[in-house]
Amino acid sequence: MRYLVLLGLVAFVLGQETSVPRLDGRIVGGEATSIATYPYQISLQLLSTHICGGAIISSDWIITAAHCVVDSPVPSYLSVRAGSSTRNSGGQVYTVVKVISHPSFLTSTLDYDVALLQLSSSISTTNASAISLAASGTGPAANLTAVVTGWGATSEGGSAATTLQVVEVPVISRTDCETAYPLRLTDRMFCAGILGVGGKDACQGDSGGPVVIDGLLYGLVSWGDGCARDDAPGVYTNLQVLRDWISTNSGV
Repeated sequence: MRYLVLLGLVAFVLGQETSVPRLDGRIVGGEATSIATYPYQISLQLLSTHICGGAIISSDWIITAAHCVVDSPVPSYLSVRAGSSTRNSGGQVYTVVKVISHPSFLTSTLDYDVALLQLSSSISTTNASAISLAASGTGPAANLTAVVTGWGATSEGGSAATTLQVVEVPVISRTDCETAYPLRLTDRMFCAGILGVGGKDACQGDSGGPVVIDGLLYGLVSWGDGCARDDAPGVYTNLQVLRDWISTNSGV
Protein backbone atom coordinates (compact mmCIF):
# COMPACT_ATOMS: atom_id res chain seq x y z
CA MET A 1 0.00 0.00 0.00
CA ARG A 2 1.25 3.41 -0.93
CA TYR A 3 0.92 5.95 1.84
CA LEU A 4 1.05 9.71 1.72
CA VAL A 5 2.94 11.20 4.69
CA LEU A 6 6.60 10.99 5.54
CA LEU A 7 5.98 9.82 9.09
CA GLY A 8 9.56 8.62 9.24
CA LEU A 9 10.37 12.34 9.32
CA VAL A 10 7.80 12.82 12.05
CA ALA A 11 9.38 10.09 14.15
CA PHE A 12 12.82 11.55 13.60
CA VAL A 13 11.75 15.04 14.60
CA LEU A 14 9.90 13.87 17.68
CA GLY A 15 12.57 11.37 18.68
CA GLN A 16 10.13 8.49 18.95
CA GLU A 17 9.07 5.40 17.04
CA THR A 18 5.73 5.19 15.32
CA SER A 19 3.50 2.27 14.50
CA VAL A 20 1.62 4.33 11.91
CA PRO A 21 2.09 3.14 8.31
CA ARG A 22 4.37 5.24 6.14
CA LEU A 23 2.18 7.31 3.88
CA ASP A 24 3.37 8.96 0.73
CA GLY A 25 1.51 10.96 -1.84
CA ARG A 26 2.61 13.11 -4.69
CA ILE A 27 1.27 14.61 -7.87
CA VAL A 28 2.31 12.45 -10.84
CA GLY A 29 1.68 13.50 -14.43
CA GLY A 30 0.58 17.01 -13.49
CA GLU A 31 2.08 20.45 -13.97
CA ALA A 32 3.28 23.39 -11.91
CA THR A 33 0.63 25.92 -10.96
CA SER A 34 0.04 29.01 -8.83
CA ILE A 35 -1.58 29.32 -5.42
CA ALA A 36 -3.57 32.21 -6.89
CA THR A 37 -5.52 29.63 -8.90
CA TYR A 38 -5.99 27.29 -5.93
CA PRO A 39 -6.04 29.64 -2.90
CA TYR A 40 -7.64 27.03 -0.64
CA GLN A 41 -4.51 24.83 -0.72
CA ILE A 42 -2.24 24.87 2.35
CA SER A 43 0.99 23.19 3.41
CA LEU A 44 0.65 21.39 6.74
CA GLN A 45 3.97 21.56 8.57
CA LEU A 46 5.51 19.77 11.52
CA LEU A 47 8.16 21.88 13.23
CA SER A 48 8.34 24.02 10.06
CA THR A 49 8.75 21.05 7.69
CA HIS A 50 6.09 20.19 5.09
CA ILE A 51 4.40 16.85 5.79
CA CYS A 52 0.96 17.08 4.14
CA GLY A 53 -1.49 19.14 2.21
CA GLY A 54 -4.87 20.39 3.35
CA ALA A 55 -7.64 22.82 2.46
CA ILE A 56 -9.00 26.02 3.98
CA ILE A 57 -12.71 25.57 4.72
CA SER A 58 -13.13 28.80 6.72
CA SER A 59 -10.87 31.57 7.97
CA ASP A 60 -10.22 29.58 11.17
CA TRP A 61 -10.44 25.93 10.07
CA ILE A 62 -8.36 23.59 7.92
CA ILE A 63 -9.34 20.10 6.78
CA THR A 64 -6.75 17.39 6.16
CA ALA A 65 -6.30 13.62 6.43
CA ALA A 66 -6.33 12.08 9.91
CA HIS A 67 -3.21 10.07 9.13
CA CYS A 68 -1.33 13.36 8.75
CA VAL A 69 -1.80 14.30 12.41
CA VAL A 70 -2.20 11.00 14.24
CA ASP A 71 1.39 11.01 15.45
CA SER A 72 1.63 14.68 16.49
CA PRO A 73 1.68 14.81 20.32
CA VAL A 74 0.60 18.45 20.70
CA PRO A 75 -1.09 20.84 18.25
CA SER A 76 1.54 23.53 18.75
CA TYR A 77 4.06 21.37 16.84
CA LEU A 78 1.86 21.85 13.78
CA SER A 79 1.49 24.93 11.61
CA VAL A 80 -0.14 25.85 8.32
CA ARG A 81 1.45 27.86 5.51
CA ALA A 82 -1.19 29.61 3.43
CA GLY A 83 -1.01 31.85 0.37
CA SER A 84 2.21 30.48 -1.15
CA SER A 85 2.95 28.40 -4.24
CA THR A 86 6.14 27.23 -2.49
CA ARG A 87 5.74 24.75 0.33
CA ASN A 88 8.49 26.02 2.65
CA SER A 89 8.56 29.76 2.03
CA GLY A 90 6.29 32.72 1.35
CA GLY A 91 2.71 33.32 2.31
CA GLN A 92 1.79 33.39 5.99
CA VAL A 93 2.27 30.74 8.69
CA TYR A 94 -0.46 30.07 11.27
CA THR A 95 -0.13 27.98 14.42
CA VAL A 96 -2.55 25.11 15.00
CA VAL A 97 -4.28 25.29 18.40
CA LYS A 98 -6.69 22.35 18.14
CA VAL A 99 -6.74 19.03 16.27
CA ILE A 100 -9.94 17.03 15.88
CA SER A 101 -9.45 13.67 14.19
CA HIS A 102 -12.46 11.54 13.40
CA PRO A 103 -12.98 9.21 16.39
CA SER A 104 -13.50 6.22 14.09
CA PHE A 105 -10.25 6.70 12.15
CA LEU A 106 -8.25 3.47 11.78
CA THR A 107 -4.57 3.51 10.85
CA SER A 108 -4.80 -0.11 9.69
CA THR A 109 -7.39 0.61 6.99
CA LEU A 110 -7.32 4.43 6.70
CA ASP A 111 -11.09 4.46 7.12
CA TYR A 112 -12.57 7.80 8.28
CA ASP A 113 -9.35 9.52 7.16
CA VAL A 114 -10.26 13.11 8.05
CA ALA A 115 -9.19 15.68 10.63
CA LEU A 116 -9.99 19.31 11.40
CA LEU A 117 -7.40 21.88 12.50
CA GLN A 118 -8.34 25.09 14.29
CA LEU A 119 -5.91 27.97 13.78
CA SER A 120 -4.56 30.46 16.30
CA SER A 121 -5.83 33.38 14.21
CA SER A 122 -7.99 33.94 11.18
CA ILE A 123 -6.37 33.62 7.76
CA SER A 124 -6.09 37.01 6.12
CA THR A 125 -3.10 36.73 3.80
CA THR A 126 -3.22 37.30 0.04
CA ASN A 127 -4.03 34.30 -2.18
CA ALA A 128 -5.60 32.34 0.69
CA SER A 129 -9.34 31.74 0.86
CA ALA A 130 -11.82 29.02 1.79
CA ILE A 131 -13.39 26.51 -0.54
CA SER A 132 -16.97 25.34 -0.12
CA LEU A 133 -17.63 21.71 0.74
CA ALA A 134 -19.88 19.50 -1.35
CA ALA A 135 -23.27 18.80 0.21
CA SER A 136 -23.98 15.53 2.01
CA GLY A 137 -24.29 12.58 -0.34
CA THR A 138 -22.93 9.17 -1.25
CA GLY A 139 -19.91 10.42 -3.20
CA PRO A 140 -19.07 11.90 -6.61
CA ALA A 141 -20.44 10.25 -9.73
CA ALA A 142 -18.18 8.33 -12.10
CA ASN A 143 -16.48 10.23 -14.92
CA LEU A 144 -16.56 13.61 -13.18
CA THR A 145 -13.19 15.39 -13.37
CA ALA A 146 -11.37 15.70 -10.05
CA VAL A 147 -8.74 18.41 -9.63
CA VAL A 148 -5.98 17.40 -7.19
CA THR A 149 -3.28 19.78 -5.96
CA GLY A 150 -0.25 19.46 -3.70
CA TRP A 151 3.49 19.30 -3.24
CA GLY A 152 5.52 16.11 -3.30
CA ALA A 153 7.50 13.95 -5.72
CA THR A 154 6.48 14.04 -9.35
CA SER A 155 7.34 10.39 -9.96
CA GLU A 156 7.23 7.25 -7.86
CA GLY A 157 10.28 7.33 -5.60
CA GLY A 158 11.26 10.80 -6.82
CA SER A 159 12.01 13.97 -4.89
CA ALA A 160 9.47 16.47 -3.62
CA ALA A 161 8.29 19.32 -5.81
CA THR A 162 9.06 22.85 -4.65
CA THR A 163 6.24 24.50 -6.58
CA LEU A 164 2.56 23.58 -6.21
CA GLN A 165 1.44 20.92 -8.71
CA VAL A 166 -1.99 20.16 -10.17
CA VAL A 167 -3.41 17.13 -11.97
CA GLU A 168 -6.88 16.22 -13.28
CA VAL A 169 -8.16 12.66 -13.00
CA PRO A 170 -11.61 11.17 -13.66
CA VAL A 171 -13.65 9.65 -10.84
CA ILE A 172 -14.11 5.94 -11.50
CA SER A 173 -17.14 3.82 -10.70
CA ARG A 174 -17.56 2.06 -7.38
CA THR A 175 -17.52 -1.28 -9.18
CA ASP A 176 -14.19 -0.59 -10.88
CA CYS A 177 -12.75 0.76 -7.65
CA GLU A 178 -13.75 -2.39 -5.75
CA THR A 179 -12.24 -4.53 -8.51
CA ALA A 180 -8.94 -2.71 -8.08
CA TYR A 181 -9.06 -2.97 -4.28
CA PRO A 182 -11.09 -6.06 -3.27
CA LEU A 183 -12.46 -5.94 0.29
CA ARG A 184 -10.48 -2.77 1.07
CA LEU A 185 -12.93 0.04 0.30
CA THR A 186 -15.51 1.58 2.62
CA ASP A 187 -18.26 4.14 2.10
CA ARG A 188 -15.81 6.78 3.32
CA MET A 189 -13.66 6.32 0.20
CA PHE A 190 -13.86 6.89 -3.55
CA CYS A 191 -11.41 6.35 -6.41
CA ALA A 192 -10.11 8.46 -9.27
CA GLY A 193 -7.57 7.68 -11.96
CA ILE A 194 -7.17 6.51 -15.54
CA LEU A 195 -7.72 2.75 -15.53
CA GLY A 196 -5.72 0.83 -18.11
CA VAL A 197 -3.51 3.85 -18.73
CA GLY A 198 -2.28 5.34 -15.46
CA GLY A 199 0.29 8.11 -15.60
CA LYS A 200 -1.70 10.63 -13.55
CA ASP A 201 -2.26 10.39 -9.80
CA ALA A 202 -1.85 11.90 -6.37
CA CYS A 203 0.89 9.92 -4.86
CA GLN A 204 4.44 11.40 -1.32
CA GLY A 205 3.68 14.75 0.44
CA ASP A 206 0.18 15.24 -1.03
CA SER A 207 -1.70 13.43 1.75
CA GLY A 208 -4.64 15.37 3.08
CA GLY A 209 -4.67 17.62 0.03
CA PRO A 210 -7.90 18.76 -1.64
CA VAL A 211 -9.84 16.92 -4.32
CA VAL A 212 -12.11 19.43 -6.05
CA ILE A 213 -14.93 18.82 -8.52
CA ASP A 214 -16.82 21.68 -10.17
CA GLY A 215 -15.41 24.12 -7.63
CA LEU A 216 -16.46 22.16 -4.54
CA LEU A 217 -14.37 20.10 -2.12
CA TYR A 218 -15.36 16.44 -2.42
CA GLY A 219 -12.35 14.59 -1.05
CA LEU A 220 -8.87 14.42 0.43
CA VAL A 221 -5.80 12.55 -0.79
CA SER A 222 -5.66 9.35 1.29
CA TRP A 223 -4.03 6.17 -0.13
CA GLY A 224 -3.46 3.78 -3.04
CA ASP A 225 -1.14 1.06 -4.35
CA GLY A 226 1.95 2.53 -5.96
CA CYS A 227 1.72 5.76 -7.92
CA ALA A 228 -0.09 6.36 -11.21
CA ARG A 229 -0.25 2.63 -12.01
CA ASP A 230 -2.69 1.57 -14.71
CA ASP A 231 -4.48 -0.90 -12.43
CA ALA A 232 -4.39 0.99 -9.11
CA PRO A 233 -6.27 4.31 -8.97
CA GLY A 234 -5.87 6.82 -6.18
CA VAL A 235 -8.19 6.42 -3.18
CA TYR A 236 -9.63 9.53 -1.57
CA THR A 237 -11.53 10.34 1.61
CA ASN A 238 -15.21 10.78 0.70
CA LEU A 239 -16.18 14.02 2.44
CA GLN A 240 -19.81 13.89 1.34
CA VAL A 241 -20.58 11.06 3.75
CA LEU A 242 -18.65 12.87 6.50
CA ARG A 243 -20.31 16.25 5.94
CA ASP A 244 -22.41 16.23 9.13
CA TRP A 245 -19.37 15.39 11.29
CA ILE A 246 -17.43 18.26 9.71
CA SER A 247 -20.26 20.71 10.37
CA THR A 248 -20.80 19.56 13.95
CA ASN A 249 -17.13 19.98 14.86
CA SER A 250 -16.18 23.10 12.93
CA GLY A 251 -19.44 24.93 12.35
CA VAL A 252 -18.65 24.99 8.63
